[in-house]
Amino acid sequence: MAIWLKQQGVEETNPIYWGYADTGWEHESVYRYIDETLIPYLGKNFRRVKSKKYPGGMVDLCTQKGAFPARRSRFCTDELKKKPLRDLIKWVKFEHDIQPINAVGIRAAESKARSNMLEWEMGSVLAANLCDTWRPLIGATIEHVTALHREAGIMPCDLYLRDEHYATRIGCWPCIMSCKSELKAIAITDEPRVAKIRELEEVVAVKAAERLAKKGETFESRGVGKPTFFQAKDGTGQCWPIDRVMEWSKTAWGGKVPADQQLELFAGEPSERGCQMWGLCDLGPLGDES
Repeated sequence: MAIWLKQQGVEETNPIYWGYADTGWEHESVYRYIDETLIPYLGKNFRRVKSKKYPGGMVDLCTQKGAFPARRSRFCTDELKKKPLRDLIKWVKFEHDIQPINAVGIRAAESKARSNMLEWEMGSVLAANLCDTWRPLIGATIEHVTALHREAGIMPCDLYLRDEHYATRIGCWPCIMSCKSELKAIAITDEPRVAKIRELEEVVAVKAAERLAKKGETFESRGVGKPTFFQAKDGTGQCWPIDRVMEWSKTAWGGKVPADQQLELFAGEPSERGCQMWGLCDLGPLGDES
């Protein structure tokens, strides 16, 4: 989206503030890409915003709450993304006396939910009374996105371009909504992140037990298991800890895990290499992980 906006000359007539909500839970390649590629390209108006209440990001959030986000309670999105970006919008509007427009780079082809979104929308989920939403690339295809990168001579983040276990989208590493292939990539390539989640599960479980104890309750009396990062339950109603999820991620459908215990996560991985999918194998060096 940044490339497209620059090509249209939007910056020549309107100031643009580029907002990135840092959850503290990204892959190191994303942070490297931001520092080495995005900030030099976007310039002085790049803003990295964080939660004021949870400055330590995802780890801080889960530890303080004694709970993990879930499909029906995605407080991570609210606390670590929406609120910091809302503060940025307010800063732009009131400190600079500008009527902002929230430009978002999502595409309709990315998901069923996004396919129903409009290019222009009155109001915003971030700040309904402060700005409207503009999705300039809502109708773009992956070919359009690839062409934009080629024209600008800019590579996408190298997570997209790996020969194996590459990303089809990037964000939290991992997200509670991650599909099976994304979890498999973490299981095989990033043991330190698995260890970090394992440690976080232990810390959050202690915090949750303390809160229950204040009410004279325990996990057993409530009939619930200890909180885990992925809250998919097995046949006993217990949530799977990270090590069990990682083992499951390596199985095929109908593999080690019985079909009736498959987690509610979606499997599937494109058959092409990452750079083939993008058509960018010849654009430049792909880094150590390619």
